[in-house]
Formats: sequence, C-alpha cells, structure tokens
Amino acid sequence: MQTKQALFVAGVAGALLLAGCGNLFKMENSREAARQRWDKSRAEMITKLAEGCYQRGEYGRAYQHINDLVNAGLPYAPAHVLAARLAMQKGDLDKARVMAGSAKTIDPQSAEARYVMGTVEQVLGHTNFALAEFSEATQLNPNEAKYALAEAEMLVAQGQAEEAAESLADIAQRLPGQAEVHAALGDILVVLGRSRDAAGSYLVALRLNPGQPRLKERLATAWFRGGAYAEAEPILAELAGTEPELASGWAHQMRADCLMALGRLAEARAVLTGRRQAAPRSAAPLVGLAKCDILENRLQPARTLLEAALAIQPEDAEANGLMGYLLVAEGRPSDALRHLKSALKNPNGEGRATIERLVAHAERLSRSSERAGPEARGD
Repeated sequence: MQTKQALFVAGVAGALLLAGCGNLFKMENSREAARQRWDKSRAEMITKLAEGCYQRGEYGRAYQHINDLVNAGLPYAPAHVLAARLAMQKGDLDKARVMAGSAKTIDPQSAEARYVMGTVEQVLGHTNFALAEFSEATQLNPNEAKYALAEAEMLVAQGQAEEAAESLADIAQRLPGQAEVHAALGDILVVLGRSRDAAGSYLVALRLNPGQPRLKERLATAWFRGGAYAEAEPILAELAGTEPELASGWAHQMRADCLMALGRLAEARAVLTGRRQAAPRSAAPLVGLAKCDILENRLQPARTLLEAALAIQPEDAEANGLMGYLLVAEGRPSDALRHLKSALKNPNGEGRATIERLVAHAERLSRSSERAGPEARGD
C-alpha cells in the first residue's frame, strides 16, 4: 500500500514537473516572440528616421542611424536597402551590392531590394544583370511604375526597344494615371520611328501633367517628325512665346519648317527673319530663308543665302545638301558632288535618301559631261 502511494505521489510530481517545463517553454517562446516584435519595431522606427534624414539630404546622419542598425544584425530588409542607397551615394558600389544582396536574402519577395540591386548593376555597366533584377522587381510588384520604367530602359539599352514598348504599353493600360509611363512609352516609340504613335502617348502624359513644358517640346517634335505640321505648329508657337530661352533656336526653325510645309511662306519668312536678327552668327535662319526662296523658285537669292550660311558653318549638312541641289539644277554636277557628299557625312541628317539619289544623279551627269568634253573640243 505504501509502495502504491509512493508511486502515485511520484507520478503526480512528474506530471506537475512536466507541466511546469511546458509553461517554462511557453514563457521562453513568448519572450522570444516579444523580443522579435520589439526588434522589428525598433528596426522600423530607426529606418524611418534614417529615411527622413536621407530625403532631406542629411546623408551623414542617415548613414549613422542605419549603420548602427545593420551592425546590430537585425534582419530587416528595408534597412539594408537604405544602406545600399547610402553606399551608392558615397560611391562605394561594392558595399552597395553587398547590402542589396543582404536585403534580397532577408526578404526574397522584396521588389525594392531587387530594384536597388539593379540600380547598382546599372551603374557598374552590367546591363544584363540590371535587366534581370529590374524584371524581377516588376514581377514582384507589377503596380509600381518605377520598376517597369527601369526595366524598359535596360531593354532599350540591350537593343530590345520593341519589347520595352510592349511592356510599357501594358503598364500604361494597368496604370493609366501615370504620366511618366506614357512619356517613357512616347520616348521609346520615337526611337522605333513611330512618331505619330509617340505623339499620342505624349498627349496623354501632357493631359495628366499639363504643367510640364518638356512634354510639350517632345509632343511638338513627335508631331513634326510624323509629318503632322498643323498639330506641331501651334505648340511650337506657344513654346516660342512662353519659353523663349528654350525655343530660341530649334523651335523657331522647326516652326518655320511647319509653316513652309503648310504653304504659309510669309509667316515662315517672318519667323526666320526675326531669328536672323536675334542670332546674326547662326547659319540656321539663313538656311531656312534659302528654303523659302527655293519653294518660290528664287534660286539665285537662295544660293546667296546658302553661301553665307556655309561661310559661317561649312559642315552644315542641310546647307550643303541644298547647295548641291541648286548646283545640279544649274548644270554643275561636279561642283554639286562636293556639297552633297559633305551633307552625307552627317548620319542623322534630314533627307538623306534624297541626297543619295542626287549624288547618283550628279555622278551620272558628271560622267556624261566628261565623255562629251573631248567631242565638243573636236579631239
């Protein structure tokens, strides 16, 4: 009987001890969970403080806050992301890469960590790696425009402009209120030679952000390159009136070209004459006025203006091209060839295909003249 009682007491004591151990484990787990919550709250608080310093340009204070946090070994991805940004700001790309890699390890689903790593790789010139990181960031957070814009930029850098346009068109549909996405899509469409489509994207961007003069410039240029002169001209006129420091050169010339294309030669002459008076040492208004004369079949005055333009800027592609055209018209193909070939030295010159045809025509005329020369002399 005593033995049974002793066994019973021992069993109860054991059960009580086991229950006590269970409570101890629960208490330890609770303490650990509370410590982790405190660490996370502390990390969030310090990171926000550091981010505020970073945004105000107080990089030294931001670095001090975030460096203490990182050195404490707290696994908080946003802190490592900010540490990477601060390292980039200091030019320490190796540390920036390490910090961005740590952020990715801590939180593999952090799109921002991928984005910062992509930025580091881009600065290092590793466009393949940068593209991979930006693409991953876009997949992790497809509703963040800056990730898609960075991915598109790298696609263009890799010669994949079509893919970039498709990606941004998709983003523009999903995020229709993002002006920067529509503007970037317009830029890529210009690269692809789709100027009218680009103008459509710029129009949307301008409606979303009407106070951006640079968008008006890009819209006017896209309309002009797309041959939509009636649409481009009033925007260029507005720029000339409201942004004189921007429009003092190219916009006036482009507007004059629009007016010529629309048959409004008197207005074009007025614009170019004003520009000539404002910039007497510029060849561009002289070339523009020569084009007006050519359109009115006033070839001798046109030639005089082109000679003056070439005296100022001998390598001007447009002036050389027009002079070559006039010399061919005058029956002087050999003299024309020098100017036409000079015009072709500019790979981005306007009307290149036309000039190439004029070169071929002038060479044929020149050869014919050379063959006819001995016969004309009776040799």
